[in-house]
Amino acid sequence: MTSLLTISDDRTTAMFDPATGALVALEGADADAALLRGGDSRASLFVLEVPRGGDRTVVVDASAQVLTPVEQPGTGDLRLTWRNPIASTGEHLAGEIAIDARVRDGALRLSLTFRFDEANVEAVRFPSLSGIRSLDGALELRGVDYSTGTRVSLLPVFDSNAPYWGTLYPDYASGNLRPELVGTPTSPFVVLAGASGGLTVQPAARTSEFIGWRASLVPGFDDSLRRTAGDDAAVTLDAIHFPAGQGLSGSLPEMAVVPFSGEWQRGLDAYLPTQKPTRHSEAAWLSEPRAWLQVQLMSTEGEPRYDFDALIDVIEECARDGIGAIQIVGWNEGGQDGLVPQHRPAEKLGGEAGLRRALARARELDVATVLYVKYVWVEKPGPLWDELEPFVSRDVNGQPYAQPGPVYHSSRKRYGIATPWYVPLCFGVEALRRRFADEVVQMAEWGADGILADESLYHGRALLCFADGHGHEVGASAFTWDDAFVEDIREALGERGRTFVIAAEGAYDDQFAHYDVSYFRSASPTHRPLGRMLRPDARIVTALTGFDDRSMIAQCLLYGYAISLEPFNFKGRPGDMPATVDLARRAEHLRDRHRDELWNGRFVTDHDIRATRDDGGEHDLLSVWEGPDGRRLVVVASYDDAPLTLHLRGIGDADTDDIDGRTARLSGGRVEVPARSAVVVIPLSDSIGTP
Repeated sequence: MTSLLTISDDRTTAMFDPATGALVALEGADADAALLRGGDSRASLFVLEVPRGGDRTVVVDASAQVLTPVEQPGTGDLRLTWRNPIASTGEHLAGEIAIDARVRDGALRLSLTFRFDEANVEAVRFPSLSGIRSLDGALELRGVDYSTGTRVSLLPVFDSNAPYWGTLYPDYASGNLRPELVGTPTSPFVVLAGASGGLTVQPAARTSEFIGWRASLVPGFDDSLRRTAGDDAAVTLDAIHFPAGQGLSGSLPEMAVVPFSGEWQRGLDAYLPTQKPTRHSEAAWLSEPRAWLQVQLMSTEGEPRYDFDALIDVIEECARDGIGAIQIVGWNEGGQDGLVPQHRPAEKLGGEAGLRRALARARELDVATVLYVKYVWVEKPGPLWDELEPFVSRDVNGQPYAQPGPVYHSSRKRYGIATPWYVPLCFGVEALRRRFADEVVQMAEWGADGILADESLYHGRALLCFADGHGHEVGASAFTWDDAFVEDIREALGERGRTFVIAAEGAYDDQFAHYDVSYFRSASPTHRPLGRMLRPDARIVTALTGFDDRSMIAQCLLYGYAISLEPFNFKGRPGDMPATVDLARRAEHLRDRHRDELWNGRFVTDHDIRATRDDGGEHDLLSVWEGPDGRRLVVVASYDDAPLTLHLRGIGDADTDDIDGRTARLSGGRVEVPARSAVVVIPLSDSIGTP
């Protein structure tokens, strides 16, 4: 066999087939998961999807090509070129594909350009990494969705989410109902993790381009009922790009493939340096531990649950119960999610004058008010459709993207019989963004302290906009202007933009650089706080709907989430959940006693504190928080119905504090956690948990 084309640094070595140019091996110093070594017939590097003669499945695969010129200016660099590549039909296509490959700081960095005379490229899988296995046999895909860590088994059991009639192999990828779920920028990286190492794959620099992630099991299941792979099976990971324009030429974002050793969290080391800084609002009330209430005044079904006079009563109730912020939903004509994107105070509820009175009363009582808004969609049919239809996102056929609208309360709505369509708007239209910004300025003038932009993390099925009259390139990523949407609002607010809070629902990681707060829902015993790990000091709020929600209170203390009280799925008021309101008040008192660390500090991942149960098993409901002065506290939590005894390793003398204000001296690292609760561990001397 001809010697492999090899590039390397002191940490990573990449090897390419000298005949085809396919990537056949990638080795880290101690990485456990790696590409198959040497000469695997499935080895690839790119796959271009190039429809020919009405066949949309025609591809140009690196494994079938003949590499033409190769340039190697140094030990860490290669330039690979394929001229007049051959398609899967056997046809040679006039044009050229070129890849620059370099190894820097342990990362294989890859960039691809293509140019064809007449072949149109619809999509490019790049890198297409074939033959991935873990040396110990187990492999998982780790990523992030809705600020929660995803965990998908790939080997030996493969968790396929694909309809098998539309794929060749079992795969895990986005679907067409929520297409953004497994792709950038909402899921900006993937980690393929074995027991003691793996690979991180991501854009080398932050990008708003949509890049889909897909993991496939090749050749497929050995046992389809148990979804187990055979001994010869391996995983292919594709990063799937959709070039804008006509597809005759393109340059893709540079991609990085980074081996790592250790637990899967080490796979984040390659991603974290690419982040933009987290935005921090100057609003003073956000620096205080405050519980929120979310309340819906009116749904899209038009029932006036609370008018603006009743809202004043709810605000006064919040003030009495120590609830310091309120998210007001369904205050607008059409109610929550109705007649979008209309944001005029509902006359049925008391009109603008009534809303102004309620907001003024909240100011008097120091209850911060956040108005719920929804700017992603326009409703069809709806009062704004004719006006905003020119600004909707369009698919490749020129049709508006669309999906069913809100499902609320009434039986016809619940079954989708009387549901209008939601059509995503294109934020690439500057005039549209200015219109929305002017509306928010008006909300500030009414007296609101902020807004919360619902569903701001995605654009429905509109991943790319092919409209030719919006002032952007045809086929541009729908996420391109997500930051401009926020910054245009802040610019319109002027000096008020420093303290007027702009919040998002379920902000994806890049959005934390622009939004002040992210609200989401994390009520799951398997919630993995990857969003918190990525943004250690961001303001994140989560929903509590239980009437004795001790476990969620514990989760909020554990991960630094603000509490959003939402009785009857945010249709009620504080008096409807007295036990949870009392727990929230006590939890906020506990946070206030340790405000520098537990509220205005940062979540720490690089610590060596461990908690074990009496049976020796590790307990992972543990977090470490660090204040501005470097002082660290530990929070241990339990969702169990009985008190739990834990043994902490890596901590010396310490005191404890809990929701009920009970304090105790930690003895021999032994801590008692009440049922469905949390305890704060406070060191008596040096900082704790430093490896």
